[in-house]
Amino acid sequence: MAERLPTKDDFVPHPPDLDEVCAWEHFGGLTLEEAKARFAENALCYQEDFMFMGTNAFLFYFPVLDHYLRSAPDKENDDDYESWIISQCIRAQFEPETIDRLQRLIPAIVDLAKFIHDNISRFGCDESEQRRVATSWSDLVSHIDSLKTTGRTM
Repeated sequence: MAERLPTKDDFVPHPPDLDEVCAWEHFGGLTLEEAKARFAENALCYQEDFMFMGTNAFLFYFPVLDHYLRSAPDKENDDDYESWIISQCIRAQFEPETIDRLQRLIPAIVDLAKFIHDNISRFGCDESEQRRVATSWSDLVSHIDSLKTTGRTM
């Protein structure tokens, strides 16, 4: 990838935000491949870092989330907190002041939401959990659409 690694300022645009600093400590300086490996080690521990890292860092590291979800095995005996929380983390990144900068990710996020819907049996051990996950991803796409619409009418 031709993009440079995000700097600490890319992760921590609002010093001294401790959540942003924590994301920097977990992922700062890692290549995409290194970040994918780190995330896969303990997704439950690292997923919220994507909610709090600065927009520039999120733009760079979004493929980590995409890769993780597309490579996740079917859930048989477990609730699927990761895919639900990941949708919430992505949603938190999309705000009126960031929508323009995150515009290039929208097609990838919509495609990922479609993948999750098309493969929902992989994302929860029962219908209730699968419904919860599917709803969260539909809500994410709706949230992004509402921001795009609001931005056009302003």
